[in-house]
Amino acid sequence: MQLQEAYAARLDAQMRVADARLDEMEAGAQARNARAEMDEISGLRAHRDQIRQQLATAKSELWNDWDGIRRRVESNWNDFRRDVADQHEKYTQWDEARERRFIAHLDEAESALRESAARDAESAANVRIGMGEAQQELRNKAATARQSYDAWRQRRHDKKLQKRLHESELELEEASDRYATALAAASGR
Repeated sequence: MQLQEAYAARLDAQMRVADARLDEMEAGAQARNARAEMDEISGLRAHRDQIRQQLATAKSELWNDWDGIRRRVESNWNDFRRDVADQHEKYTQWDEARERRFIAHLDEAESALRESAARDAESAANVRIGMGEAQQELRNKAATARQSYDAWRQRRHDKKLQKRLHESELELEEASDRYATALAAASGR
């Protein structure tokens, strides 16, 4: 169900972007008192509402036919996006203000990507550090446990050696658990 919910959230975010573009187009049309443009924008909003209704229906039906729903919604969404882009291009001129908004948006997107890449690199480095520390700890605990075992095997009745072996066994189990946790984090499980 997570994939479907993520898909719905993505589509909702895309619709908010389209709404902003429709609002921009509508403001321009109203400023020019262009009735035909406003009618076309109303038609686009109706198409958007139809897509929202499809998505709401799919959610209420608990995504029974996920692939079919996804294909229909994506097809309608792609048609809608093309229509909005066509109308936006038709009625919105490239002036200095639009160019500045575009460049600012582009800079913002590139900055967000750089920040995301830096965070990903930091997370990956933290995982590698944790993995390396867990490996080294496991290596050390295994070596200590091996020494304790070998010493105990030579003198099985020595209580101190038996106690050291028992402690080494517990420490080895704890280190193994930490290693397994680090390994799971590294593989994304």
